[in-house]
Amino acid sequence: MIKDEDIISVKQIEDHIKDELKSRPEKKRDWRTYEQMDTIKSLDPLIHEAVSAIHVDDSGPGRPLCSNKR
Repeated sequence: MIKDEDIISVKQIEDHIKDELKSRPEKKRDWRTYEQMDTIKSLDPLIHEAVSAIHVDDSGPGRPLCSNKR
């Protein structure tokens, strides 16, 4: 850790920051997950609209009853 009395110039601060950043492991992003989430967010309104437009007509004759249910 750098202390106030150790800092002499801005160049030293920049060098210290660069060294700190180099020592940290680089995080890998899972772009597939980001793309899937973005796709779900963009398709969500369309899915809700499509589902709300589905209408099931239940007024047909239905299935015939079995002999023991008549």
